Amino acid sequence: MKKFILIGIAILMMSSCVKHPDIYVKLTEEDVAAIPYQEGQTVQFLDQNGDTLTFRVVRDVTYPYNEEQLTNAIFGGDVMHPAKYSYNCYARTVVLSCDQGGKQLGFTILPKKEFVFSFVTVGSNFNLNGYLLPNGPFSINGTNYAGAHHEILYSQFSGELIYDWYYNEEFGLLYFQKGDFSLTRIP
Repeated sequence: MKKFILIGIAILMMSSCVKHPDIYVKLTEEDVAAIPYQEGQTVQFLDQNGDTLTFRVVRDVTYPYNEEQLTNAIFGGDVMHPAKYSYNCYARTVVLSCDQGGKQLGFTILPKKEFVFSFVTVGSNFNLNGYLLPNGPFSINGTNYAGAHHEILYSQFSGELIYDWYYNEEFGLLYFQKGDFSLTRIP
């Protein structure tokens, strides 16, 4: 009888162990450097009305990546708890928050410069996914930026602008427009 109890306890102990996937793809120094912001740093932007908005880096975290962790990283949750879904790489998320109007910018980098940009404001959440590939030097409000990434998208039905954004690994977000709202980095 004791033998069956010991076998039962051993099976119970083995079945309650959680096996995590083997090690994940790590971020290279180049990947990490693609987001130039550091915790506590402030960055100023002009909005569409010409008002200055100050954003402060409120979060800078590197963690095993999956969609649940990404959501938690952007919205301030725990990114290190065991995930419901599998993950196979690390990510770095940096969040900038603005006290004026509750706006938030989120930047996430994954291996090979896969990038997620998030813009959050009261009642709205907007995400862009892709790869950071410089596609030219650009001039924004008279300031020239080399090696910038630019994407623009119009509605195929109405022709209206859906979004327009410029990003540079040296300075971060240079310009962002969605609808009537825009941000232009103040150099």
